[in-house]
Amino acid sequence: MNKESIPEEGVTIHNAGLVILQSYFPILFERLGIVERREFFSQEKQAAAVHYLQYIVTGQTDTEEHFLALNKVLCGLGVTTPIKRGIEMTSEEEQLIDGMIQSVISIWSAIGSSTVNGFRGNWLVREGILRETEDRWELIVEKRPYDVLMMKYPLSFSIIKMPWMSKPIHVTWPY
Repeated sequence: MNKESIPEEGVTIHNAGLVILQSYFPILFERLGIVERREFFSQEKQAAAVHYLQYIVTGQTDTEEHFLALNKVLCGLGVTTPIKRGIEMTSEEEQLIDGMIQSVISIWSAIGSSTVNGFRGNWLVREGILRETEDRWELIVEKRPYDVLMMKYPLSFSIIKMPWMSKPIHVTWPY
């Protein structure tokens, strides 16, 4: 991926909160049958992963491509790599992903009880700026008043490097 793939000042993304769930992605992708031994089965499965990640954030299966830059980076694709607009998901796949979100809610006791959609709105649908440098990606997440609860988040997400990514994402989430 070349550095001209996004402007130097970065791009605004609307799903920056997705990064807090990054610890779950490898096992989720295995359970969805799109990776094995830390590699995607095909480019088609890699593109499907982009949409599975967006379903995590919005609960929707049809998303315009310009909203998927972070997802593409998390799935090891270039931000300018074209992919189809949506994905067809089975009810089992939706239940698997919603169950994953519910498990995060249950282990993060500081936020109390929440619905899956409430969690999406409070934590996952979040503005951010994504920038590419020579050796890494940088993501700066928008701050919200209740982000003080991030201090009690039980999982790490400050540096994200999936096996299929060419360079890590360094996350700044001010709280």
